[in-house]
Amino acid sequence: MIYDLSRAERQHRAIQKEKPGPVLESKQCPCGKNITARQLAQYGKCEHCRLTAGLEEGDLDKLLHMLGAAGNSAAKPGFRNHYLCNVQDRAAMERLVAAGLALAGEQLLQTQYYHATRDGCRAAGLDRSGIARALGAVL
Repeated sequence: MIYDLSRAERQHRAIQKEKPGPVLESKQCPCGKNITARQLAQYGKCEHCRLTAGLEEGDLDKLLHMLGAAGNSAAKPGFRNHYLCNVQDRAAMERLVAAGLALAGEQLLQTQYYHATRDGCRAAGLDRSGIARALGAVL
């Protein structure tokens, strides 16, 4: 076989012209969390901000309490997935239902039970095991 310098030179030049693969750059959501540039381009904000966009200030606290992810019980979140709502909290729970973060459950006299959905668990910041614990009791 005859050694062809031009062939080797062409290969060398082709290798030099190759571009490196895409890098997932870390961008910041308006809330300050780091997200990928792809998420920012697709949705304009992180998943947590997207899920909790239509909620008011205390609504997320009720969701955290519903899942057992607030206060002293935060060591093992998701051990509970119910919230017995009275008349004062009804508007907040209806906002959670409208956002797709909770479902209305059984009605008991003038109160009603609510349960978190998978999106509600993700908005509360539960990991996979916490979501499995929370949804195992309902679904």
